[in-house]
Amino acid sequence: MRWFVVFCLFVGFKSFGAGIIPKTRIEPLFYRHFPPKDVSYASVIAKINKDRLSLRSNQVSNDSCRTYFLEQFEHKVFPYWVGTKWDYNGYTNEPGEDKLIACGYFVSTPLKHMGFNWNRYKLAQMYSKNIVETICEDMTKYSDKMEMIQTLKERENNLYIVGLDSHVGMLLKTDKQLWFVHSNYYNIEGPVKEVASMSLALGDSDSFYVGTLLSDNNIQKWLNGTLFPTST
Repeated sequence: MRWFVVFCLFVGFKSFGAGIIPKTRIEPLFYRHFPPKDVSYASVIAKINKDRLSLRSNQVSNDSCRTYFLEQFEHKVFPYWVGTKWDYNGYTNEPGEDKLIACGYFVSTPLKHMGFNWNRYKLAQMYSKNIVETICEDMTKYSDKMEMIQTLKERENNLYIVGLDSHVGMLLKTDKQLWFVHSNYYNIEGPVKEVASMSLALGDSDSFYVGTLLSDNNIQKWLNGTLFPTST
């Protein structure tokens, strides 16, 4: 009987030791979104563009427009793209589990749906750095991923476009985190929103070209439907 008690204590101690991770080692988890089942993607997009016209006619401040855009992108538009698969040649114009989307098209398509006026085909086919230069007024090159992440974390909430060596995506700065939102080629997963510091795809690059999408000037272009010239 005594050996059985000792054995149980030993097994219990091993299980406890293996199951408990010190808080200092716990990393932020990947964030999953689940789109509403009773509202179509087309309806969400139509509502956003109706609101965009209302924001313009009521001369709402750039800050308020930026907050609105970020909220709609993160919680209303992006969730519908979860489940769409990555493919190098994917160019679907709508999300779905039977659809394919490449990284460049995932940058050009949802943002165009929300009201940015550009040719989504020409934009998506550009080299990643050129995408940033085309739709952002500013661009900063980083050679260190963590330096880039720390810098953006200290800024106000915004949506950034990031061009990598062989990939492109968006960096979403929120109150709580810096997220890498992109069509993930790992396991052909497709659109994901993951903690930037944990992203394998982000870590594959040696260069990071970052531009601010929702600058004051771009907010006005979004409100007015101003065309962004694109060429390949």
